Amino acid sequence: MRYIVDHDLHIHSKISPCSRDDRQCKEAILAYGLTNRFKLVGVTDHFWDLNVDYGDAPGWLDVGEERWRSILPLPQSKECRFLFGAEVDMNRHQTTGICERTLGMMDYTLISTGHLHLKNFVTDVSKFPRTPEFVKEYYLGRLKAFLAHEEYPFERMGMTHFHSCIIGEDKLVQTLGLFSDEELEELFADAARKGVGVELNAESIPNNPEVLEAVLRPYQIAKNQGCKFYLAGDAHHPEAFRITKEMFEHWVDLLGLQESDKWPFVTEQIEKLSAGN
Repeated sequence: MRYIVDHDLHIHSKISPCSRDDRQCKEAILAYGLTNRFKLVGVTDHFWDLNVDYGDAPGWLDVGEERWRSILPLPQSKECRFLFGAEVDMNRHQTTGICERTLGMMDYTLISTGHLHLKNFVTDVSKFPRTPEFVKEYYLGRLKAFLAHEEYPFERMGMTHFHSCIIGEDKLVQTLGLFSDEELEELFADAARKGVGVELNAESIPNNPEVLEAVLRPYQIAKNQGCKFYLAGDAHHPEAFRITKEMFEHWVDLLGLQESDKWPFVTEQIEKLSAGN
């Protein structure tokens, strides 16, 4: 059966510094889910856990635990389950900004290792030549560092937008081409073994055919290695909701996804909705 577009697990609310849009409230997010007949939506505001020793590279300090949790309680519907999560970054010291206690406070977590545009937080600009060769090695090291955390509840963790935010589109084809098939196979085989969800981001499908071909290769390899996928609108403002479902359908067609390719976490949560839990 073809992959059913029935969820969006990456949505920002007005709490995120990248939004600060009062229209992007929890009621609007649930309404978006219901309008598109989704069974599952999740709010994932940026968050940095102050219980973590971040050294000299903190991030999102204006989203403390109190502000992050202020969106609770989330409205619910019999037709659409609304989950509470977070988008958590890794700083330039490969420290992921969340501790075990905080992980237990949310339904799931999205880990972003590739926000390489966040200067002096994710990258040290004094030691970061933005060449494809350097970016590729730097990013690969960060991905491996995330997957090395054996204590993480990987079955409830997603790996965000693999190809976006790492380098400009003018250098993206070259940068992705530096990843060998063997490196990508090893990386995604590890992710598949641990149950990590791989994100398909509605905002990151390139229009340029050459770039699109380069972008699809890692995801095709991930699929071949047994990775499972979840859908992510990554909306910061309500206007983005208008085309999200269309972009999700496009991802499904591009990769030829079936229901068997869906992240089990999504399936489990939708089954809970159907059971009235």
